[in-house]
Amino acid sequence: MATLRQLKTFVATAEYRKMSEAARHLYISQPTVSQIISDLEKEYNTVLFERQGRELLITPAGTLLLESAKQIISIHESLEQNMKSVNASRPLKIGATVTIGTNIMAKIAENMAEVCPDIDTFVTVHNTNHIEQMLLHNELDIALVEGIISNPDIVSKPALLDTLCIICGKNHPFAQKESVSVEDLRGQNFILREKGSGTRGIFEQLMQVHHIPFKVKWESTSTPAIVDAVSRNLGLGFVSERCAAARIAEGDLYRCPVREINLKRFFYLCHNRCHPVTSQMQDFANYVSSLPSDFH
Repeated sequence: MATLRQLKTFVATAEYRKMSEAARHLYISQPTVSQIISDLEKEYNTVLFERQGRELLITPAGTLLLESAKQIISIHESLEQNMKSVNASRPLKIGATVTIGTNIMAKIAENMAEVCPDIDTFVTVHNTNHIEQMLLHNELDIALVEGIISNPDIVSKPALLDTLCIICGKNHPFAQKESVSVEDLRGQNFILREKGSGTRGIFEQLMQVHHIPFKVKWESTSTPAIVDAVSRNLGLGFVSERCAAARIAEGDLYRCPVREINLKRFFYLCHNRCHPVTSQMQDFANYVSSLPSDFH
């Protein structure tokens, strides 16, 4: 029967498609990885990988083992976590994408501490792509993300409604308009989130659907930096209304409704399909799902 170490090595090899990369991430030698894969193939009397150029291509038998291996690893890690905390608090590793982390995650964590004081939360804030990878590697238990995750290994459910908006500075020509047409956006300078951000992905998809070319003048992982740059008339921004509400109220920024585009979206609760749903994950999901749509 395969050992946990063998299964982790196999999963890493399947993920990175190179034994050298798997070895580097596992801090072991490449010959060790090669021997472990060979031992597994002898154990199950089957071929797990086929070489395709410089990469390894997983076989149908390997795919079958991969699904079970991920489940076994996840169950073991959950067991370790639960047994270490059996007489203490319930640990919960939460991921949040940048818009959520900037605007509502702290308040959610604060309220959760009151509702479920025995849950010990650890929060990581990053863009959607990075949070997705952390979920797949079981580095997070659950996440609240602004982007759409299509990976079949991740369960994703809509949780909170959000509204996106295009913003401009008070000296921009759009500031004098009650609304703009999607054609008005053609060739405009934009200050946007970085590639891998859910907000950036939605923006690019909308512009592609309407065949509208645009110029990216700034990229930033910081939404406050985007808002500040837009207020100085360096370009248009595309952000959650939550991020710009205060500056719009102060008159530093103007919201630019686009007549042809629906800018409503959901924040999604996500977890690895192979990750057992713990009581603390369920409590967090229930709390987030109970929040009003205008929560901020």
